Amino acid sequence: MITPTEHDKREWSRFAVAAYATGLNDVGHRFSMASAMVAKEQAVPREWYDALMKDYRDWLVFGFYPHPLV
Repeated sequence: MITPTEHDKREWSRFAVAAYATGLNDVGHRFSMASAMVAKEQAVPREWYDALMKDYRDWLVFGFYPHPLV
């Protein structure tokens, strides 16, 4: 289990906004939900956290195009 930080959740929200802006609504919904549903200091399964962070880091490095999420 991993406890996402407030910074993690803010960045997931920023990612969601960027995804919505490019028409990637499924990605936006996933990250918007993740940023909103994790309560303060709530631990989440490591696999779930790692999957979110992989997509988030890929976006930071490569953007959306070309991107494996598309």
